[in-house]
Parts: sequence; C-alpha cells; structure tokens
Amino acid sequence: MTEKLYYLDAYATKFTAKVLECTEDKKNWKVVLDRTLFYPEGGGQPADMGTLGGVKVLDVHEKDDIVTHTTDKPLEVGAEVEGEIDWERRFDLMQNHSGEHILSGVICAKYGCDNVGFHMGKEMITIDLNTKIPEEDLPWLEEKANEAIWNNAPVGIRYPSKEELDALDYRSKKELEGQVRIVNVGEYDCCACCGTHVKLAGEVGQIKIISAQNYKGGTRLELLCGKRALQDFRKKNDVSAEAGKLLSVPADKVDGAVKNLLAERDELNQALTQLKWKYFGLKAEQVAEGTENILFFGEGLNSKDMTHFADLLLKKGAKRTAVFSPSGDGFAFVLLSSEKDGREFTDAMKEPFACKGGGKPDAVQGRVTGDKKDIKAFFEEKGFLVEE
Repeated sequence: MTEKLYYLDAYATKFTAKVLECTEDKKNWKVVLDRTLFYPEGGGQPADMGTLGGVKVLDVHEKDDIVTHTTDKPLEVGAEVEGEIDWERRFDLMQNHSGEHILSGVICAKYGCDNVGFHMGKEMITIDLNTKIPEEDLPWLEEKANEAIWNNAPVGIRYPSKEELDALDYRSKKELEGQVRIVNVGEYDCCACCGTHVKLAGEVGQIKIISAQNYKGGTRLELLCGKRALQDFRKKNDVSAEAGKLLSVPADKVDGAVKNLLAERDELNQALTQLKWKYFGLKAEQVAEGTENILFFGEGLNSKDMTHFADLLLKKGAKRTAVFSPSGDGFAFVLLSSEKDGREFTDAMKEPFACKGGGKPDAVQGRVTGDKKDIKAFFEEKGFLVEE
C-alpha cells in the first residue's frame, strides 16, 4: 500500500520517498514508491505531473491501493528520491474540481437530480446531469454557484463512520463500500470524492458556465473555473475589442454591427446572384442551336448557380450540359442530361480525376481534381462543346 501524502496536505509540493519497484514498460518505466504526493488519475480528475529524482513523471495510476508513476527514465530500486509536483497544474485541477462540486451541488439541490458524469479535460470541464435544465435557469445557477466563492465558504474533508454516513445526505455516482471520503463546501455541496480540493471556496476564483446542451435525455454543461475562466474571459474580451475596432463600434455594440453586416452581405449576395443568372441567360442565348453537348467553366459558382445554368442550356435544346467551377484544389460540377444516364460520366471520371459524386440519371454532381486542360480534353473527346 502506498502512503498517500496528497490526502494529508493537498498544498504540499515536495516530498522524499523510497523507490520500491522500477520496471521497464515499452519506452517508459513504472515506478512504485513507499509514499507519494502525486495524485493518480481517478474520479474524473487527471493525474499530477512533475519530477521524481530528476526524471519526469508522465502519468500516475492507482490499483489495489498501490500508486504507480510512469517516468521517462529509470530510478534505482532502494534509493531515496525527492519528488516535486507541478503546482500550477495541481492548483488548476483543485480550482476546477472544487468549482465543479459547488455548481453540481447547487444544481442537484434545485432539481433533485444526479451528476452522472464528470470529466476534466485540458481545456474544458464537463458535467452530465440526468435532468433537462431550462436555458433561462443557467444565469441563476451560475450566480448561485459563485455566491459560494463570494462568501468564501469553507471546504471540509472528513471520513464519517458507517452510522454517520447512513444518516448523511450526500451526492455519489455509485454505491460505495468501506471508508468513504466526504467533501463539504459550506451549505452548497456534500459529496463523496477522492480528488484534491482547495480549503476555501474563494480560491476557486470564478465559476463560468460556457455552454449547455441536451445529452442522453439530460444536460451536459461545459464550465471553466479559476485561472481557466480568467483566460477565457481575456481571450473573448480581446476578440470583442478587436472586432469593435474593425467595425468602428464599441466592443459592447459588436453584435448589432455584425447583424447589420450580415444583412448587407445577404443583400449583396442576392444582387450578385441576379447578375450571375442574367449573365447565364445571355450566355445561353449565344449557344448555337443544335448543340447537343455543352461544357461550361465559370468562376465563383455555387451548386445552385451551376444547376440553374445547366438547366438553361438544356432548355436551349442541349441534351447534356456540364458546368464546372473551381473549388479547393479541384473543381465542383453539375451535369444534367435529358437523354441517357449522366452517371456514366462520374464513373468515367473516377480514375483520371478522382471523381467523387453521384445522383440520378438526369442530374449528377460532385468534385474532381486535375487541370482544366485535361478536363476539357476529356469532354471534347466525348463530343462536348467547351465554353468559358
């Protein structure tokens, strides 16, 4: 059994320990100590990182009360080594784990639901709740959770007896056996948890709900706490300020300016479409009567443009019309046919132009790669008149 120093003092950063085991594992080593400050991955919380005897600790896991450290180099069995955890990482995890407790406690108390999932990623924390949370409730929940920070609620840790535990109202994702570790955050939460936490809620700094979405019949929340929340605010504030400069409006007026800009864009796109389609009509009029197969290359055409133009050409009497427009590293195309099966062309273009696409016999569309001259030569060989 490894002595777990992280439960004695979550704020300690250095310790000494004896190396009990060191075995090679692929490109790394597995090290077991008699005692450790390194918190192993578990309970939704990632493992601590840092150094042991000058070598890097890459990961930490626990099994059967034995904590195993994954290191990048070996350590001598029997040697006494000094360990140091990455405090910035540890405190970040403490802030976010404690903040998650507070928010989950507030939510579960209000709705009588359960937190059924919790994950602390590198950038975001997610919690899954087995109830649907109305969007209009999110600001209140967020403010209620931050109230614990403003009140600097104490965070207590205890190990109640079985009798005390039976009488205690606490949150837990599963049935627990043996000694249970209970974490209290003032009146805001009481939960069974094995993670590391701050001593006072004020150290969490801030709790910010980033998003909410329906998930497996309940709700998944994304949140940030502490320094992560501050960094997220700075990033978004900088983006708003820069957008305000570009749009010549104050940062708090950016949303209105963007709406106006989008409305102007839609008007311009509509006018551009009208001009393009008028141009298509003029080009269609120029096609000689009796032309059965026509290929047209155009710039900046979307699928609606290409389909409209190809249809105009069919109405002029053509039997097969193909319209191509540059897209990415190749061309997008639409091919309409009033006779035969147009899909024979997508099949024929697969090998020379890596064609991807399909459709119905009278209408196919897709994408190809290759040079324009090669595509022109391909269709000219099949009896198409090429226009640009």
